[in-house]
Amino acid sequence: MANPIVSRAELAIGGNPMTVKGVIQKTSLLLGLSAITGVGFFFYALMAGLSQGFITMAAFGSMIAAFVLALVITFKPQKAKTLAVPYALLEGIFLGGISLFFMRMYPTVPVTAMCATFVTAAVMLGLYRSGLVKVTEKFRSIVTSAVIAIMLVYVAQWVLSLAFGSTLPFLFEGGAIAIGFSLFVIVIASFTLLLDFDNIDRGVAMGISEDYEWLFSIGILATLVWMYIEFMRLLSYLQD
Repeated sequence: MANPIVSRAELAIGGNPMTVKGVIQKTSLLLGLSAITGVGFFFYALMAGLSQGFITMAAFGSMIAAFVLALVITFKPQKAKTLAVPYALLEGIFLGGISLFFMRMYPTVPVTAMCATFVTAAVMLGLYRSGLVKVTEKFRSIVTSAVIAIMLVYVAQWVLSLAFGSTLPFLFEGGAIAIGFSLFVIVIASFTLLLDFDNIDRGVAMGISEDYEWLFSIGILATLVWMYIEFMRLLSYLQD
């Protein structure tokens, strides 16, 4: 998810200014931690023969905990440096559990989704750096509104699933409508990466503290995780 740009007065608090290189290094660290944790949990669950119920509980418990940390970071961005590593580790457990869930039903889906995620991220970075896509205020407003709408749909789905054991009609049950919705979400997630890249450039231009490189790194990690999950969902619909 894209990071909000907060005021210079709030962010520029001493130390050296942030750099694009610093964000890349911290993003690589967080991605590495998430990947190692995810792979470790994935193979531990397989070798230990953990039940699907336990794996699901661990995965979604980690997701909820990561979401809580994300909320804290959103409202208190100065906490990003402290919470970045725990956030990455929690995302890793979630990724390992959800990947195992999909692999047991569709063995090729996790690897294909991972490749699709990084190829899409590379394409969006290329488009942004080439200047072929401009992040205007109108573009930012449209993408942000779409992200909020999608999150509300997710919340409604979780409430229905937990309270009644059902799903939103058509959107999460496979079929043409579910495939179309999933494609729409992937497109919005891809555009969210553009907002992440633009936020980084804005932060560098504003000269904010290098401590906030963690904030932007968390934003990129969150967007990539979101995109990966949605790619797995789409591929599972297509295999059905």
